[in-house]
Amino acid sequence: MYSNSPIEEILILGQRFCCNIFRTKQLFFTRVIQALVAGFVLGSIFFNVGSQQSHVALQTRSGFFAFSLTFLLSSTTEGLPIFLEERRTLMRETSRGAYRVSSYVLANTLVFLPFLLLVGLLYTAPVYWLVGLRKSIDGFLYFSLVVWLVLLMSNSLVACFSALVPNFILGTSVIAGLMGSFFLFSGYFISKEKIPSYWIFMHYLSLFKYPFECLMINEYGGEQGKTSCLEISNGKCILYGVEFLRQQGLKDSQKWTNLAVMLSFIVGYRVLSYFILWVRCYRTRK
Repeated sequence: MYSNSPIEEILILGQRFCCNIFRTKQLFFTRVIQALVAGFVLGSIFFNVGSQQSHVALQTRSGFFAFSLTFLLSSTTEGLPIFLEERRTLMRETSRGAYRVSSYVLANTLVFLPFLLLVGLLYTAPVYWLVGLRKSIDGFLYFSLVVWLVLLMSNSLVACFSALVPNFILGTSVIAGLMGSFFLFSGYFISKEKIPSYWIFMHYLSLFKYPFECLMINEYGGEQGKTSCLEISNGKCILYGVEFLRQQGLKDSQKWTNLAVMLSFIVGYRVLSYFILWVRCYRTRK
């Protein structure tokens, strides 16, 4: 039925997606420059706050983590027009049996992996050291990994809803509403214990919850957290990193389980987008 094998289809479509990304130079360069500039600007605003030992500095670091996630998750919605345009092409070409929907989804996913890694590193490299977060290479690498997964989660969410919504305006409205809800129920504004039981499911579905906890554990957990003083009063340390995490109900083991949950969100949204696109294409062929 198909003239090419799945691997050949993925290679051909991947090349086309790359061309489309680089062809829209304004969107590509804007996204890259935005990440770099945001890293330096946020780094200058929160400059060296990671090295300070006070309650205010502790709250400021939490605010930095929250704002960083807000910026990273909301900034990828600008790819919605590309997804919508590609969907129209997909519907037209699959109706003629040009290639499989699964090849389209896999190629699209693979192409964005290195692009979003570049964007994540351009943001992370300046902001991590300027803010003065945990001074270790493994801490920086883990922070970079979390940022990359956050970008991939947001990109997968946009890909999923671009397959579902009829146009750009509705897609932007739905995604913005979801992002706001995710942030509200992340545990930053209201703790898990204070969330009504009938809304608790939103806490576990929040794309903010898991990376926020990862960043907190990376900064205050581990062996370093046992000796890292966060607050000093009358010359004595009154709060260590591990104690702060315990107050927040966080454990070191969540550092990796949360990454697994984030990865499942990425895969889940991509699989969901595949089924939605498959149904659309099937109806078009009929």
